[in-house]
Order: sequence, then structure tokens, then C-alpha cells
Amino acid sequence: MKKEKEVFNLANKYSCQGVIRLFQNTKFPTQQALAIEYATMGFRVFPCKSDKSPIVDPSLGFSHGFIDATSDLSLIVRTWHKYPNSAIGLAIPPDIIVLDCDVRKDSTKRPILIEGNPEMIGLRSFQRLILELKFKDSDLNTLSVNTQSGGRHFYYRMPEDVTSFNHTHAMEGLDLKGSGGYVILPNSEGQFGKYEFLNLTEIRSIPEPLLKWVLQLKDKSSGKFENLPTTTAKVDRDEIIRILTPYWSKANGRRNDLTLAIAGSIARSGGTEEDATFIISELAKLTWKGLDHVPGAKYAFHREGKIRGFTKLREIMEDLENE
Repeated sequence: MKKEKEVFNLANKYSCQGVIRLFQNTKFPTQQALAIEYATMGFRVFPCKSDKSPIVDPSLGFSHGFIDATSDLSLIVRTWHKYPNSAIGLAIPPDIIVLDCDVRKDSTKRPILIEGNPEMIGLRSFQRLILELKFKDSDLNTLSVNTQSGGRHFYYRMPEDVTSFNHTHAMEGLDLKGSGGYVILPNSEGQFGKYEFLNLTEIRSIPEPLLKWVLQLKDKSSGKFENLPTTTAKVDRDEIIRILTPYWSKANGRRNDLTLAIAGSIARSGGTEEDATFIISELAKLTWKGLDHVPGAKYAFHREGKIRGFTKLREIMEDLENE
């Protein structure tokens, strides 16, 4: 793990003033300049491709996606000198949670357009939640982003003693992203457009009604993903097999996807190919029908493109629970 330099003043942690000044003084700031300003805010960043997958470059210390995110300015300068147009990924800190309002997509993950516009199902869900929780106008005055597909990201600070977390399908089209997850920062180019600020302002504290709603989701998720590989290099093979056994047994027709997600999670957490192949081999014994899933487990360790990880694994597990 790289030793990082504290380049920000804790009293001004997550302050957007540097980013605001950059946009005021530069009409088209470079990705390198933006990455530097994000780091001085206290964000840990890493380079990504336009499809949001992390760039793998061991020479710069980037081998495990958001786990290798950094706030070291000298490394950021070198990284965006080598990859000047790369998207900027943010490893979400434990005291930040992002409400991810997605658009409706087809089977290839492309936004579905109606009369030329994406169907903003996640934002509609968030709007219903706002009415239900009786938001004040000021509750929405927080850092927010238009995503490349037409969705929205709303950033909130968590209380000091509460750690953020990830939860898919909190509402239709609405996910929670927190510690152990990542998002793409403006002005990065995506496959379908650019990430741009909707409201470039400070990240406000999460409103109390929204916090209570969020924590109910955390209670519902507790235990399901405990001890699965996320941001730790420790891989407890037996515990992972125990947790995943019921999901593997139910995953008829989805075991190839499940294999890639399990192996990708292990790869991104710093686990080894041997960890992944052992776990998949043991799970495959439960439903053996002449199908060998071990090559799929190895695939996650030998491809340079996008690797499915914990977010995809969690999504599959939750889908299987709901079937």
C-alpha cells in the first residue's frame, strides 16, 4: 500500500473551493488539473477507462482498482501525464455516501431513450423519497453530478460515528454507494457522454430523515455480505464458501456471471488466483454437471479490460434472493 501525503487541511476537508476556482479561471480544465484539485479536497482518486473500469498499470501502482486510489500529488501528476484523458475515479470515503440515480438501460447497459431522452427512473424514485421524507429546499443543496448516461449523483456527509455502505436497488433505479465502492468524477468522458457538475457546492451533512431511511437499509443488508472480499487482502476461503453456497445453489443459468463476480471481487481485494479457483472449485461440487467454472475464475486475473467485482457480486446475490 502506498504511503500517501496529506495534501489537504483537515479543517477544509472536501471543500470544493479549489475546484470552483479552477472552473472560474480555466474554461476547459485538464483531467490532470482536476485530479490534483480533487486530491487537495481530501479525495483519493485513480484512473479509469470510459467504460468506468479501472486502468491497470502496475508501473504506477494501479493493479486493484479503487483499492489503489491515491491523494499523492506527484503520483497523480505522473498518472494523468501518461493517461491525460482518463476518467477520474473516486474511492468513496467512509464518511461520504452517494445516492446514485440511474436511468433505464437495455440488456447491453445502454440508456433507453424515449423521444431522444433517457428514462430517469432513479431520479423519479428519489423525488418520491424527497416528498415522503418532507425534505427542505436546503436539503438538496449539496454537491451533485449529471452522469454520462443522464443519471444523477447526490453527495452527502455521514455523521462522524456512522460508516457509509453500498446497497443496490434501494428503490427502482436508486443505489447507495459508499465505502468499498467508487464513482466517476466530473469532467470525465464516459461511453455515452460527460460527467458534469449539476451543483458545484459543498457536500452537506445528510438530512436526519434521509439518514434514518438509509440506516434502515443498512440493517436489512447486515450479515449478507459480511466477510466477503471487498477492500481487504485477507481472503477467508471457508467463510466465503459458506456465505455463497446458498446463492450458488440457486444460480441456475447465472453461474458463469456469478463465477466472474466472485473471482473479480477476490482479484480486486488483493486475493490470489489460487484463492479464486479453490473457492469456485468447491462451490462447483454442489451442482456439478460436467461444467468447469475454473477457467472463468482464472479469467478475472488475466484480462486487462473491465473486471466484475463486489458491486456485481452483491447485485447478483440480491437478485437471487428476490427470485
